[in-house]
Amino acid sequence: MKIKNTFEKNFLNNKNILVTGASKGIGKELAVTLSSYGANIILHGRDEKALDKVYDEIIDTTETSPLIIQCDLNDLDENKSQNIANIISENVNILDGIIHNAAIIGKMSSIHDFDLKTWNKVINTNLTSTYLLTKYLTPLMADSKNPRVIFTSSGVVRKGRAFWGAYAISKTAVKSLAEILNDELEPITNIRVFNFDPGATRTSMRAFAYPAENASTLKEPSSLMKYYLWMLSKESSKSDLRYIEFKN
Repeated sequence: MKIKNTFEKNFLNNKNILVTGASKGIGKELAVTLSSYGANIILHGRDEKALDKVYDEIIDTTETSPLIIQCDLNDLDENKSQNIANIISENVNILDGIIHNAAIIGKMSSIHDFDLKTWNKVINTNLTSTYLLTKYLTPLMADSKNPRVIFTSSGVVRKGRAFWGAYAISKTAVKSLAEILNDELEPITNIRVFNFDPGATRTSMRAFAYPAENASTLKEPSSLMKYYLWMLSKESSKSDLRYIEFKN
């Protein structure tokens, strides 16, 4: 799917959008870019100092109102999820978007050598937290005119690959979660659910998975932004596509 970047500069004015993993990589690029289109970004991440830098950049370059939520998704439970929902509802009237971007690989290992502690951390961070945040935050989207939930997929969901372990399993499950959520919500709400595969991108996660790869051959996170802008736009409401893949 090819998309032209022809969006009006302020088409996200006053939209409140949560971006998980917003301190670096694709998440940071999303936070800064969507802010430039007028969105108030709820910045989630583990590293408070890194989040502060993104917050300051947004404050210095836009007139939006970002919000920081510092949280390790590995430790997320129902009480913490409700607390996050409470914090958001205390600061904004409506939540317009959730972008599930945060994820970890854990380690590249055979199943036999994969330790349970790392397994649980990957599943908690990539899958369970995504389920919990979706469960507790989508009620805040009830009054949004153009609500969106965007999950992040990966090429590993197409076929199981050796050594990708818990990451591949978590991403395959997230794809199913997105499909189930869409099937449940589409008949009763105006929430649009998307699953986006960004493909090979120059990020620290990619460098971890492919340490010998020449990073200069990979696309920058900025090249993905037109896809997110399209998914957040009214134009995407006319489309039946729910699984989106980056195409040059």
